[in-house]
Amino acid sequence: MHEEYLKELLEQTRELLTRAKLIDCKMENNDDGQLEAVQALFENRQLAIDKLAGAINAKGFSWTPADREKIAELKVLEQDLQPLVTGLHEAFGNQLKRIGQSKKMSMKYIGAYQNMGAGGSFIDKRK
Repeated sequence: MHEEYLKELLEQTRELLTRAKLIDCKMENNDDGQLEAVQALFENRQLAIDKLAGAINAKGFSWTPADREKIAELKVLEQDLQPLVTGLHEAFGNQLKRIGQSKKMSMKYIGAYQNMGAGGSFIDKRK
């Protein structure tokens, strides 16, 4: 049973790496749903990890040589995936911070003019 979970984890990690490489560091350059698809892959992968962890904790469990090969491949994929995801996370975080700063700055300017009275009449005192 653990072989199926390990195979599923390996396939999902491959797919995740492939899709993560297609994501641009600038949020606006990505297609609609592209980031959501990667997030869904992460969630499905976590489910596979949880299933595998449950199978590993069973009594009398041991890794086969074929399992060890898959684990070695998983490690390589993980080494490629981790810096890629970290870089995307930092880039998106910086972009969100800049957006927040821009909104805060624009609210300062908008707020300065918002309290001006617009009601009443204007009386021209020029003669």
